[in-house]
Amino acid sequence: MKLKKNLFLLAAIFVTATGCSSTDVGTKLASLGEGGLASEQVVSGKTILMAPNLEDVTPESFNIRYIEMSFGYGTPSNVRDMAIAQCESLGKVAIYKTTTRGLIQGNTVKAYYECKAQES
Repeated sequence: MKLKKNLFLLAAIFVTATGCSSTDVGTKLASLGEGGLASEQVVSGKTILMAPNLEDVTPESFNIRYIEMSFGYGTPSNVRDMAIAQCESLGKVAIYKTTTRGLIQGNTVKAYYECKAQES
């Protein structure tokens, strides 16, 4: 009985800490570190099962969600190009921050980007 109660309390703390926060874990990870130019990002020729979609778009940042067919290293070129075009439309440069993969959703991937003013 006591074990059930402790497990319930642990689950409640986990849900409160992760489920009720205003930003997802990937967004928090993306806020760490400098990142690198999206134009220099490693690209792969993976097959995408779902067309990439822009999400959480602000003038400073956004993410792109897509589903890929296999795990591996690199980002599909159309995802990188979408990020570059999004920032160029604002007169800025795309900075790649990080990528997260969904544990429950299979091969769902989110790539996080920031738009920075071009340095002269």
